[in-house]
Amino acid sequence: MTKRLVVLICGSAALAAISTFICQLAFPDVLPYAIDEGAQQAWRRQAAFLVTTVAWLSAEVSMISGIGLALVLWKNRDAKVR
Repeated sequence: MTKRLVVLICGSAALAAISTFICQLAFPDVLPYAIDEGAQQAWRRQAAFLVTTVAWLSAEVSMISGIGLALVLWKNRDAKVR
């Protein structure tokens, strides 16, 4: 179980870092919605939103999995002491 949690943490943290890097590299000039934006600007804004959402969600999964791993290790430590 701990190996799976470690793999999940590392994978989701890597996905968050890669997504953040892609967002900063590919969409540095994307601004919030504007009245006079064209179809190309709207597509870029929506793609930037999708990449940012993936980055935040994978960071949250990594954090929650880290908490779960800490709890599993804490539980195993208590079981070995008794």
